[in-house]
Amino acid sequence: MFADLHLHTNMSDGLSTPARVVEIAAGKGFSCLSITDHDTMAGLAEATAAGDKLGVEVIAGIEISTRVGERSVHILGYLMDMNNRSFRRIVDENCEGRLKRMKSMINKLNDLGYDIDYEETLEYIGPQTVGRALLARYMVDKGLFDNVNAVFDTLLGDGKPVCEPLTSFTPEDAIGLVSEAGGVSSLAHPGHTNIDQLIPGLAKAGLDGIEAYNTLHQSAMTQKYEKMADELGLLLTGGSDYHGPGMAGRYIGSVKLPYRHVERLRERASSRAGQEVNQ
Repeated sequence: MFADLHLHTNMSDGLSTPARVVEIAAGKGFSCLSITDHDTMAGLAEATAAGDKLGVEVIAGIEISTRVGERSVHILGYLMDMNNRSFRRIVDENCEGRLKRMKSMINKLNDLGYDIDYEETLEYIGPQTVGRALLARYMVDKGLFDNVNAVFDTLLGDGKPVCEPLTSFTPEDAIGLVSEAGGVSSLAHPGHTNIDQLIPGLAKAGLDGIEAYNTLHQSAMTQKYEKMADELGLLLTGGSDYHGPGMAGRYIGSVKLPYRHVERLRERASSRAGQEVNQ
């Protein structure tokens, strides 16, 4: 039994519907998955319904945008109560922040001579989570760049001229809010995020796990984070970081997380719920 605990749909910056993601995973023999769209769990109901039909367990998940200085850091949350006030704060504040950031980035693009309209961009994005990837796709569709990577390398990547920080949430904020909502937190793709020196402090702040298994990680990097997790008492998570067809390496099936890690996530969430009852 295997799981993929890092998947994106067209509810954020993915290309496939939640139901289609579940169908692909089922076809590849996965028994469990988690839709971890950016700052939203809008795809959970559709994915769960598809999972019920296909015999695939779908657990609640989200990828929360935070920052350390000017660096983007993503915290994965699992098994959260969607009706919890802390969960609503994550979604509402990051949604508002994404709209403000988009307007600021488009103003910068206009100053640089790119003809991009804010309202037209939002119309193009539609119900999806407003973010840099969708702005980049819009610019490609308008013929301004050949591909999304070129947009990020030139304008939208961290530290590039148009990039704007998304949120005032710190990783510690997100970790605390996930815990308050009854969930379990994990640091997403740490090899890509490049904040190894901060991980011990995040563990002390309540971080539950680390995503050692990710398509962005080579085997030596995976082993490094396995060792770090063991030393810090962190759970191990993993997933493909699938966004849809066409993203090299990030296909469903590129990471197969043994199901025992899902069971450990559930045990951590259950123990947290038990602590709340006893308080």
